[in-house]
Amino acid sequence: MKEWTRSVRVACSRFPALSVRGRIAAVSTCLLGLLLGFLPAGTLTGAVPVVNSIGKPMPPDAAPLDRQVFRYTLVEPLTFDVSINIYEGQGALTLFERLVMLDKNLELVGAAASSWEQSADGLRWTFKLRPDGRWSDGRGVTAHDYEYTYKRFLDPAVASPYAFFYYEIKGARPFNQGSVTDPSTVGVRALDDLTLEIETEKPCPYLPFIVAFTGSGPVPRWQVEKHGVLWSEAGNLVSNASYTLSEWQKGRQATLTLNPYYTGPHKGYLEKIVQIFTTGHPGTPPYENDEIDYLRVLLTDIPFIENHPTLKFELAYYAFPETWYLFFKTREPPFDDVRVRRAISHAIDREALCNVVLRNTGMPAYSMLPPRFPGSADSSIQAIQAYDIDRAKALITEAGYPDGKGFPVIDFWIGKANPQISYTAQAVQAMLGNTLGMRMRMRGSEDKLYRDNMYKWNIPMGLGGFNADYPDPNNLLGMVWRSQPRGFGRQDWRNEGFDRLIDAAADEMDHDRRMSMYQEAERILAEDAGGAFLYHNMTVDLRKPYLKGLEVNKFGYTMFSWIGIMHTKMYIARH
Repeated sequence: MKEWTRSVRVACSRFPALSVRGRIAAVSTCLLGLLLGFLPAGTLTGAVPVVNSIGKPMPPDAAPLDRQVFRYTLVEPLTFDVSINIYEGQGALTLFERLVMLDKNLELVGAAASSWEQSADGLRWTFKLRPDGRWSDGRGVTAHDYEYTYKRFLDPAVASPYAFFYYEIKGARPFNQGSVTDPSTVGVRALDDLTLEIETEKPCPYLPFIVAFTGSGPVPRWQVEKHGVLWSEAGNLVSNASYTLSEWQKGRQATLTLNPYYTGPHKGYLEKIVQIFTTGHPGTPPYENDEIDYLRVLLTDIPFIENHPTLKFELAYYAFPETWYLFFKTREPPFDDVRVRRAISHAIDREALCNVVLRNTGMPAYSMLPPRFPGSADSSIQAIQAYDIDRAKALITEAGYPDGKGFPVIDFWIGKANPQISYTAQAVQAMLGNTLGMRMRMRGSEDKLYRDNMYKWNIPMGLGGFNADYPDPNNLLGMVWRSQPRGFGRQDWRNEGFDRLIDAAADEMDHDRRMSMYQEAERILAEDAGGAFLYHNMTVDLRKPYLKGLEVNKFGYTMFSWIGIMHTKMYIARH
């Protein structure tokens, strides 16, 4: 008993700088560990392990708390209101906890909600929130916060570019498009403080993945109504995740620190996350000079890194569901002829593109879904668009363009080019020219101009890419390739059989039957050459050896991503 009392006294002395709430939380953590036997045996003799400022016990090899600072670069966000401006609000992804989130395996885990279930008819999802959820100002997180947030980003006056993402929710489309003005018609409602119900137009088995999307975190209504567009400035922003915005030095950096009120299952180890603003890719010098701990690597950086005596050992590759492809204006000549599109698909040497041109930063793609992605077809689908020069030449000749004779000069749009996009486009241009005799004019443009023309179907042939927002084939197949009216679809390709399968699979309750529908749909997409698929992207980055806690997932990759809870596992080891 004397040893127990001494341990409690030592534990209290370890947290003199914390608030009363913080000291209670920290000591409670230690005492719980003592009771359950989770702490080292030495704890009973006073060797209390280090815990961080929100009471989370640190790993044994963790550096002191004053060194638990993670630094990386990004383009300065225009706003931290990621709920309505995700393109420009990337720095806010760690601040707002969704109802559910994704783990290292891209599988759903509880976050603000501790449980969720679908009704028997498949039309209603009920999410039960944790009763101890708190905002960074101490207020309770409630289902009303989520109801307000969802109806806010669907409001056409707010103009969220990702509002269409939630059109599966009952009433979301007409409300967002302005044909209905009453927000109560949107099928999101708080049944009580801790119960949120989401009603869908049809059964939607993938709805939890949508609410796990990075733009689905809540916003604090009282701050939005008080400060308007300035609510996400430092001093005004209130968050509900493990981190909150403590400083925003415009033009220099932003600092995120641990939220002392966060009591959820995904507490972070790091005391601070420092976002250092850059106007473009900074190259390797900041990383080499130990100014940052992590750097996303461009293709042009790789030769230098691979020949560097130390950096080459800190280079990491991992796959994230992302596919690059060629798309066409399929309702006008020459791409209205499927033989032309198939000829293009057979004329591309994907192995050379990935291994030589892209220096192993891509995996050959023969269809939209990456291997092992839910719903992906078996390896036999590769034969449909396989590299085959003889077949490519035969098809282009059958279409009336032997060796490219009579084939019009094509405007090839690539959008705003980075090295990877430029190298890919140049390789495709050379392959199609050498094999099919095609002549192309490269059209580079800034992102908005490219997107506007893409949705207006003004691009004869373009290089497109799409990374999965959630790990379900509805996202990569339905959202990208299911035909839509001009202004809503990424390209004009239409196949009635494909559309029927995508629509049927979207509300199919039987999982295996649903996945088989997507497999059949993807085979139709490849055979009809709605797109000519090029590669699945590999993300490449540099990570300091002392950056620990990133776990290997079931796909064999140690991912680094802000979309899930992976950042809460990171910490700085002693070095």
